[in-house]
Amino acid sequence: MATLSFYSYDHIGNPWCGGGGALRDIEILRRFRPAWDRITVYVGDYPGFVAHERDGVRYESLGTGRSEPVSRALYALHANLRVLLERADVVGNDVSVYAPLLAGLLRPRRFFGIVHHRIGKRYLERFGWWGWLPWAVERLLHAGLRNVVTVNGAVREAIRAVNPSARLFDSANGFDPALLELTPSVSEPPFVLFLGRLDPFMKGLDVLVEAFAGAARGHPEVRLVLAGRGAPHAIAQLERRARAAGVAERVEVRPNVEEAEKRRLLAGCLFFCSPSRFEGFGIAALEANAAGKAVLATDTDGFRESLDPGKTALLVPPGDVAALRGAMARLLDEPALRRTLEANARPWARRFTWDAIAERELAWLQETFLGR
Repeated sequence: MATLSFYSYDHIGNPWCGGGGALRDIEILRRFRPAWDRITVYVGDYPGFVAHERDGVRYESLGTGRSEPVSRALYALHANLRVLLERADVVGNDVSVYAPLLAGLLRPRRFFGIVHHRIGKRYLERFGWWGWLPWAVERLLHAGLRNVVTVNGAVREAIRAVNPSARLFDSANGFDPALLELTPSVSEPPFVLFLGRLDPFMKGLDVLVEAFAGAARGHPEVRLVLAGRGAPHAIAQLERRARAAGVAERVEVRPNVEEAEKRRLLAGCLFFCSPSRFEGFGIAALEANAAGKAVLATDTDGFRESLDPGKTALLVPPGDVAALRGAMARLLDEPALRRTLEANARPWARRFTWDAIAERELAWLQETFLGR
């Protein structure tokens, strides 16, 4: 059997990230394991990380975990050098402009990238003129990769436009089937839930706090729970926004929630809200549907594929406080609307299983790199 090395800065335990891409890596690679002699995953170092095996997959760190910027920079340096010397039969990368593996472009016969997002000139919204740097790195990666896995159709077509000769494989993301067995309820006091990476800009949490302050004015019993992993400065920023909006006592930030707590939150929320400015797929929103919950999200590439707009979720334009406030008010004011979306949620979610996704992706890798 062949060997696979996989590089991803993010890891499910990383306190600065711990996003959906890291969850996908774990779920897909553990299902790949029986078909490979060895799978090793190289992640960015962070406080408390210890090299380990999980479901037969080896996880090791590169760089040092003193702080997120230092961790990312040293990871990128170490990972690029290592990829140049890599002896594994197949080398994969969860593509990120913040820890780019440009060395992989020099080894196209054994290298593939998984692309979750195409952010493009929207980097300028976040970084101003400095945004041209990540824009250029993203374009270089997307134009240079020979073998690419995408998780939504819009990203696939964007890469095809700049890289028509690339081998593209259209995949997806899934969810833990145990979520289908949860008993949906509404906790007391009721709460609206966001679950994911606590990145105020990318995930639109600045917009969410402001919209919640207006929509929930007539529902003083309702709280907003923001749960997930995030850097201390991001958490502090969210708390400041809640104070400025006058809802500090109704907004609860829960960093680093464990799996059991995550399931309790999904089962007990009034509805799920994820107002991302851009989203590759939207695993957490799909998980909310799998838990039998209605979703309020943004009209972005990823959510259009992971959700069934109008049937399991309401979608609003990204970054639009008024639109988000209005849709949130509808879900708070109209229990019948929530029930309709909830009734459709689980039948839709059952279409996305990690087993089927991993089986198709493995077949593509074996055909592309191993000639099977």
